Amino acid sequence: MPVFFFDLQTTGSKPESGASILEMAWTSSCGTTEASLIKLPDDEKIPYRIQMITGIFNDDMVAANPAGEIFAKLEEKYPGHRCVIHFAQFEKPFLTDHFTKVEKNFPFEIICTHEIAKRLFPNLPTRGIKGLAGYFGYPSQDLKRAAQQTAATQAIWQGLLPELAKQGVETWEQLQEWLQATPKASRTKYEYPLPKEKRLTLPDQPGIYRMISKWDEILYVGKATSLKDRVNSYFRGQKNRDARKLEMLTQVYDLRVTTCGSPLEAALLETDEIKKWDPRYNISLKATHRNLVFFNSDFTDMEFEQSPEFCAGPYTSSLVFDSLRNLRDCVVSDKFHDNIFYEPIEATLAQEGLQIFCERNGLQVEMFKSMRSLLALSLWWNRKYEIQEHHSEEEESETQEESSIEELEIVLTAEDLADKIDRHIMRAGATYLRSKQLSKILNSEISYRPVSCPEQAPYKLSVRKGLVNGENNLERVPKVLLWQGLSIDTYDRMSVLLMELGKIETQSGEVIIDYL
Repeated sequence: MPVFFFDLQTTGSKPESGASILEMAWTSSCGTTEASLIKLPDDEKIPYRIQMITGIFNDDMVAANPAGEIFAKLEEKYPGHRCVIHFAQFEKPFLTDHFTKVEKNFPFEIICTHEIAKRLFPNLPTRGIKGLAGYFGYPSQDLKRAAQQTAATQAIWQGLLPELAKQGVETWEQLQEWLQATPKASRTKYEYPLPKEKRLTLPDQPGIYRMISKWDEILYVGKATSLKDRVNSYFRGQKNRDARKLEMLTQVYDLRVTTCGSPLEAALLETDEIKKWDPRYNISLKATHRNLVFFNSDFTDMEFEQSPEFCAGPYTSSLVFDSLRNLRDCVVSDKFHDNIFYEPIEATLAQEGLQIFCERNGLQVEMFKSMRSLLALSLWWNRKYEIQEHHSEEEESETQEESSIEELEIVLTAEDLADKIDRHIMRAGATYLRSKQLSKILNSEISYRPVSCPEQAPYKLSVRKGLVNGENNLERVPKVLLWQGLSIDTYDRMSVLLMELGKIETQSGEVIIDYL
């Protein structure tokens, strides 16, 4: 049966809610993929969220063509063909909407690969376009544009054809009869492409595991205290499973593991492996679009490389200090504005909140003219209350808090703003302390023994310029510009090391560090 493959990108989920066709792409079994942006009605603008998802921006629309011209081109190019779409129930309303307006019908019969897959693979973890394409060995990566999704749909169709042939389906008529006669089966138990014996025979030891695709791509890297327990945990349970994880597991055909001497060594190897392979299903510890940040002594300016002038750091973002820097600028200029924090807050309310904060703590507003004074205050508070939270956890908590405030539309008071200033100062102090701790272990000799191994000899680590088990040179290291020439890779490695040592100490294990 002659077919061509087709996909749409739109400005929203449904035409009845005002969404329009944004992009079309098409190809045949032996042709090259073509695509065209589609002129939006009344030159409407693309919603910001759609621009971020698709990578199609308003300026790109100068090259857009009317939808009617593209459909006419398809009719001319593919006479007598069927149109193959993945998850066609999304495209059909947009096609119907367009052709109803021109008083015509869509000129092609549609084959939905998603409907076929539901019948052929009822127990596959996911039948979404990315997961299913990966199941058939297509390296789908990010499918943001219509051309990418069209190519993935073609790969899925080519994977489905042999399976349909096993059912005796080789013609259009046979496919129609089979779809009508074969009900969509309910999922009973997830069936994964990874052979069960691969995971059941893993060692019960610390290490890292790599999830491997059919085309030999490393999809995910993880660490484990027990490789056997951790990897097998991915394959347990049927309800309330994470959709992204199921999408990945639909594409996993192999595992590669490396055993390590301890969970700490596994954690260190994991961060380096993530940097090396950039697995698409990892989120944390990736280097993409992340840089180190260093401030000058009064935190008025920053650079991405440590130097004699910009020596305060390292930090992974300036955001943790931005609110305090904004408050300092407001106090210095005696002019408050509405964008001091992560959300718009009236300038007068921010000024009142600062005044209440100072009165509560017996401080002068003039103290906010100096970031060094604020950091000294925050360090004293952090030591007083023994704040142990990591910067990333605090930042997440703050973000969630701001989001909750916005969603619930709570009216902030000056007292709320005073509380907010308190939290931002504490967070800045914890971040500052952490950068100092990371710098101290950058060159060090470490001995550690987990509480679970009281009779075992301590583990030994040599750290030189952030490389673990580097050259075992006990000479003292100058304490200036320690991070010059180093990158986010070293920062993450030292962060993981610091966190793992902290875990051992928290569990009453033994940690001894000689700072060089």
